[in-house]
Amino acid sequence: MIGWTVILVKLHLLLSLAESVRNYDQIEDDLCAIKVSCEACVQTTGCVWCSKVLEKSDDSSMVRCASRERFQAEKDLWCKESYVVDEQNHMELLKNESLSSIKGKEPVQIQPQRMRLRLRIGEEQRVTVKYSQAEDYPVDLYYLMDLSASMESYKNDLSKLGLRLSEAMGNLTENFRLGFGSFVDKVVLPMTSTQPDKLRSPCKLKNGKACAPPYSYQNQMSLTEKLEIFKSRVEKAPISGNLDSPEGGLDALMQVMVCTDAIGWREKARHLIVFSTDASFHIAGDGRLAGIIEPNDCQCHLDEQGYYIYSLLQDYPSISQINRKALENNMNIIFAVTSDKHATYQTLSSAISGSSVGSIVNDSRNVVQLITDEYEKLVNEVSMTDNAPSMIDVRYTSRCLSKTDEPMERKECGGLRLGSVVEFHVDLKLTECPKNQSEWQQRIEIKPSGVNESLAIEINLICGCNCERATLGNESTSNATECRGNGRLTCGICRCNEGFYGKHCECKRSMNIVGSSMDECKRHKNSSEVCSGHGVCKCGVCDCLKRPNPQEVFYGKYCECDNFSCSRSDGKVCGGRGRCECGNRCNCMAGWTGEACDCRETNATCINSKSNGHSEICSGRGQCICGNCHCHEINNVRYSGQYCEGCPTCPEERCAELKDCVECVAYDAGPLSKKPGKCSECPHQIDIVESIDEDLEEIASARVCRSPGDNGCTFLFRYEYHRGGTSGDMKLYEIKAQKERICSKSVDVLGVALGVVTSTVILGFLILLAWKIVTNIHDRREYMRFEKERATAKWDRADNPLYKQATTTFSNPTFDANK
Repeated sequence: MIGWTVILVKLHLLLSLAESVRNYDQIEDDLCAIKVSCEACVQTTGCVWCSKVLEKSDDSSMVRCASRERFQAEKDLWCKESYVVDEQNHMELLKNESLSSIKGKEPVQIQPQRMRLRLRIGEEQRVTVKYSQAEDYPVDLYYLMDLSASMESYKNDLSKLGLRLSEAMGNLTENFRLGFGSFVDKVVLPMTSTQPDKLRSPCKLKNGKACAPPYSYQNQMSLTEKLEIFKSRVEKAPISGNLDSPEGGLDALMQVMVCTDAIGWREKARHLIVFSTDASFHIAGDGRLAGIIEPNDCQCHLDEQGYYIYSLLQDYPSISQINRKALENNMNIIFAVTSDKHATYQTLSSAISGSSVGSIVNDSRNVVQLITDEYEKLVNEVSMTDNAPSMIDVRYTSRCLSKTDEPMERKECGGLRLGSVVEFHVDLKLTECPKNQSEWQQRIEIKPSGVNESLAIEINLICGCNCERATLGNESTSNATECRGNGRLTCGICRCNEGFYGKHCECKRSMNIVGSSMDECKRHKNSSEVCSGHGVCKCGVCDCLKRPNPQEVFYGKYCECDNFSCSRSDGKVCGGRGRCECGNRCNCMAGWTGEACDCRETNATCINSKSNGHSEICSGRGQCICGNCHCHEINNVRYSGQYCEGCPTCPEERCAELKDCVECVAYDAGPLSKKPGKCSECPHQIDIVESIDEDLEEIASARVCRSPGDNGCTFLFRYEYHRGGTSGDMKLYEIKAQKERICSKSVDVLGVALGVVTSTVILGFLILLAWKIVTNIHDRREYMRFEKERATAKWDRADNPLYKQATTTFSNPTFDANK
């Protein structure tokens, strides 16, 4: 009996599944069937159009637009294949040179280089892009420095760093050029004092000499391979001053990026800009304080001496303009700023692609190391970018350097070395067709950030039909007999002239014929419902009713569709993230899916972008569902957090597990140091750093441990999970140990004891003395009050109330002496 019950349940589930599939197919057919033109049909995912011209013997109620599945099932029963318009994606390679890095020849770092693509709405097209780092790729480095008076000491140190910088960069590439420029601010109130004496010299230098006249920006030295002149140019650069705290650095930065010829940027080279300052910056809109309202035009305006001559004619650039030009010109910007401005420029850097921030010390001795470190990060990482318009959704997936892991949705890969080849799968999807037909031709570029090589894609958006374009200007189809001479025959149907309507343009607008050709307005021949109950039949054409809310409409050939009956999320149709199709399905915007467009389509929101490159979906401990991590339980440990990075019961256990290795490797101490060769057996990567920041808000997957060690010392280290192998378990850790241990000083026991005894005696004496003083004062006050009361006392001389006389007198109340 139980067996039959199980069989019946399974049969019911199969029937339900079949019914749901049938219903979905019906929805697809409905979405296609409501389209009354070939253009509208091909702009609907999965629909095909029949362009056959109907004859008198044909069924006039034929559905012109149907799903591709229906066509495959019915074939000629619906429409002959020769008449079917079925536009599909198509890719054609135009240039596909292999990756190469040969000295003396132009390198090829990205493959392919050019392609042509036909793209239909809603249908993804995958493109595979390969990237490989070239050896000795040319580097152009421009040092842009704030030379206001407060930066005098930094300038003196910078002049000595030219040779060291060239030597350090020479170790990274043999093709290196260096340039230098300086900036202060706009020479106008309130940015700079305009008093005549201040215009000649706004400040005094430390050696007592007068500052140079103020200026906005000057290109002191264009990019050159003659690195020996860098020192002299820096020493000759004029130091000046201004009034307010912010400087005109963005003015200068814009000119450095757009003045390609004046600066000397090479097309095939990495472009680095080191922006050094100790002050904040003016942005777009600040020029209005000086009456400068003309927006920055992002053009080059340098004179023959390298001065920026439009400083007083146009405003500072905006941050978005800086970001756009940095992307267009492949600029990598390094903000080398003082520590007090680090947070300010960190915020700026987050809005500018390809930029980073580093702190400089007072003597600028770390500038060379800062630049080389940032350069190595650039070349050892690749981040893909594109300039696709909003109607084309671009998604990147890659397994980076791993050959076994599953590809993940990401556009960055790290750990690259010479010879490494990274492969990205780029999925392109057209989400909507532009209304302007001139935008149906697009050209986009996919490229590694900071590299002037790209994959150029010429995209033809499939938003119309060839049969529609073929009828334009064709006299044989204009005023066609099939359209009663009142319209143009296009893709098998009539496009009526102004003032006419109907299947064959047989009706005039002024006729307003209601009720005729009633069968033409019925969705099903045997149905009594006209225009699906949402309209009236006029000359065989349904005129749909209007809703009180103009945003809500009925539409379709039989008014069978609407745009307000789809599933809702947060009280909005399709969650406000999609378009309601025919009242039964949401056509979601790029990046969203689900019945009500309430489910994120991407896995990117499940990847911790601050995990130092070891990015995995839900940290490898959970499943990404609708853009959110659902964490698993592994080895009886339940993980939690936005990226399943948290384990409330794990940190202390891991600290105890790792402390011996850290103490042995970092300090040559602890129990392992007493066993020969044991330190080398520690499997974890342990690095020594100057200090450990215990505030780990920026690195959610890391933990800080404070562990006791030998000789009463405490040491700090931070560990972070690092995936090892392919099984998915966390086997290894990346550990950073603080260079110096925190050791308590030895305690002088005798001194402490004497101190405690002495302090106790002194404290007791002071307490007794205070008590004696307080009681003495209190007694004196009481005695004075007694004396005062005694002096002012007045004694009453009345009889003693306790005394009683020996005789008692009684009087007769009835006795009258006068009688």
